[in-house]
Amino acid sequence: MCSAGGVMKRRNARQLVRLLSDMRHAADCRALRAAATQRAMELAAAEAAEEEQEKPDTVREGSREKRTWRTS
Repeated sequence: MCSAGGVMKRRNARQLVRLLSDMRHAADCRALRAAATQRAMELAAAEAAEEEQEKPDTVREGSREKRTWRTS
């Protein structure tokens, strides 16, 4: 009976080590996904700001220069 108990303890220890390894891996994956998401959001914000700066101001300028019956 003593040897059966030893096998059971080893198996439980192996399962515990495997479980801890899986938990650590899952935490690493969550951290990597969070970092990737944060980086994607930063890049999107930078792109939007860049596009806003590159946008021509012709629409706003054109409306100021447009002659109407009041300004002619």
